Amino acid sequence: MPRPVESAVEWLNTQIHRLLESMRDRSAGVTKKFQQKIREWVETLVEEVAHGGAGMKAGLEALRAALTGKNPVWAAIKGLVSGLSGKAKIALILLLVLGVLLGPVLLVVLLLALLAMVIVAAVRSAAG
Repeated sequence: MPRPVESAVEWLNTQIHRLLESMRDRSAGVTKKFQQKIREWVETLVEEVAHGGAGMKAGLEALRAALTGKNPVWAAIKGLVSGLSGKAKIALILLLVLGVLLGPVLLVVLLLALLAMVIVAAVRSAAG
C-alpha cells in the first residue's frame, strides 16, 4: 500500500506531466529546450517533495487535509512526526514526558510567585 506522501507526489508528478503535454500540444512556439528545462525543474521539485524533510512532509499533509476538509494542523503534526528520524522521535517523546512531569511543578511555582506579588502589593497599599 503506497504511503500518502508518495501517492501525493505521484499525483503531482502526473498532473504536471499532463500540463506539460497539454502545453506542448497547444503551443507550437515552445521549443524543445524550454520544455526540457521545465521537465528538469519539475523533476527537481518532485524529488524534493518525495525526499524532503519533516517540514516538507508536514506541509504536504496539511495541504492534503485542507483540501479534503480535515484539520490541517493535526495533519501537519502527524506529518512532521512521521518525517522525523528515530533519534528525533525519541527526543520529542522525552521532551513531552519532561513537560508533563514538570508542568505541575511549574504551575505551583507560578502560583506561589503570583501569591507573593499579591502579598507585596497588599502590604504596600496598606503602608502607603
